Amino acid sequence: MSNREIDLRGPAQSRRGFVKAAGVALAGAGVAAFGLAGCAPQAPASGKVDASADGTWDEEFDVVVVGAGIAGHAAALTVATEGNGATCLLIEKGSSPSGNSPFCKGDAIWTKEPEKLASYLKQLAHGTTPDDVLEAYAQGCSEIYDWVLEMGASKDEMSITEPATDPEERNAEYHEYENSYAFGYFAIGKNSKVEVKGPNHVQVFLEQAVAQHADVVEYRTSTPLVDLVQDESGAVLGVVAGERSPKRIRAKRGVIMCLGGFEHSPEMMQNYLGQGAAVPAAGLLNTGDGHRICAELGADFWHMNNVAGFWMAGRDLQNTAYTNPPIFKPAPKGFGITVGVNGRRFYMDWDGYNVREKYPYMSDISLHVGSRHGHMQFGGEWPHLPMPSKAWFVFDAQGLAQGAIPPSADGSTPDAKGYAHAANTIEELAAKMEVPVDELTRTVSQWNECCAHGEDVYFHRPASTLVPVSEPPFYAQLCAPSFLNTDGGPVRSASGAILDYEGNPIPGLYSAGEFGSIWGHYYEGGGNVAECLVFGRISAKSAVANQA
Repeated sequence: MSNREIDLRGPAQSRRGFVKAAGVALAGAGVAAFGLAGCAPQAPASGKVDASADGTWDEEFDVVVVGAGIAGHAAALTVATEGNGATCLLIEKGSSPSGNSPFCKGDAIWTKEPEKLASYLKQLAHGTTPDDVLEAYAQGCSEIYDWVLEMGASKDEMSITEPATDPEERNAEYHEYENSYAFGYFAIGKNSKVEVKGPNHVQVFLEQAVAQHADVVEYRTSTPLVDLVQDESGAVLGVVAGERSPKRIRAKRGVIMCLGGFEHSPEMMQNYLGQGAAVPAAGLLNTGDGHRICAELGADFWHMNNVAGFWMAGRDLQNTAYTNPPIFKPAPKGFGITVGVNGRRFYMDWDGYNVREKYPYMSDISLHVGSRHGHMQFGGEWPHLPMPSKAWFVFDAQGLAQGAIPPSADGSTPDAKGYAHAANTIEELAAKMEVPVDELTRTVSQWNECCAHGEDVYFHRPASTLVPVSEPPFYAQLCAPSFLNTDGGPVRSASGAILDYEGNPIPGLYSAGEFGSIWGHYYEGGGNVAECLVFGRISAKSAVANQA
């Protein structure tokens, strides 16, 4: 474990003393000193970046938003429409938004009963997120539907599920909990019953909406955050940002951090989640830069061990690409079994990002099975399970016909495409998989016996997923642990402020979205998109309220 990760997890060093002594908050240099320069934002090769509080400013704006996903664009749009002329700079590390936002389904939860939604959220949180933060989120979920319409979203082109009033009407992710029915979903541009002529995704909608306010919002791509500038009192004054010639940019009212998670930092994934080999579904540039910078400023951290994962997803034999879409229904894994490198089943292997039966409202969750964004029932609870770096999905001709791997457009078989091994016997397949022949043959025999009797006596998979592996040819598809996003990051208050280790707001510093997400235990699908919208707006309004 590196010293940087120890800093994030353990007690903070005396940041206040360091700032008073040095008058500088140069996170990039600190990260390099701890040996993580390869993952950190890079300063120009020509020399040091001046991040001192008394340096001169190259530019100034009222608000600087870092990260141009859903959260960042929601924040910028809020500044533009509710800031009474306040100016905003929106910067993006990549040449285009490169976190999870452009790749997500785009569903957001919303409610007409924020008190009931807050009650449900508190049960999901299990004490990992303060009540006032969850209440602020629930209140925001009662406002975002009307807000996107006010901002110009086409209601006719939206996919809309009204919040339920009957508990049995909604199949929430954790339907077993009280008030789990008290919300609905909306997705911009996803109405399959009409021809969508406008934006077909919430990210696209927000980008177009922000572009209409170019008089007050300047949007720059290929502009990574290098550092934050902090004065002796601890207040954040601005940013150092830019790819080749970083600029010192003053943020008169605040900086809003919307940098997402650390999905593409294998070191952080291993240190906090024990899953350095896990494969994220998106977020190519979510490498934890902002986490390191905020750690240097003395920010407290939460939810670093929480993630929307893991499940063992199908990959090609070289482990370079998904052979099934990462978010896919019905779950392909219901058409066979998954075994480890020892040839044995090792978990409830009907898994995907979100697959479950509809269980009765407020029934006993400890007896149920499924995969809820990778969280699976284990010992009566639903943690995210650490998964091995490699496993095999084994199925037969019948499983293939039902959808274990989507059919190729040219009719090629999975083995011809390099998607799976194929063999006419289980023994031959085991040899290609390099697993013990006797173990795999015994596992397949046990599974087929379960299918014949209609009960998975080992891991209690639903009867609808008991598809035997008995008809050649037999296939083995490589699997790797997969996930959507991490949740951990700087602690966030109900106002969107980032807090230090003493629980005090760091003046001028805010966050939104998955950068220090509110989800610290169980997660409800659609909750991250809603969080990006809700806290993008909350943090923007908090920043704008500051005196310039």
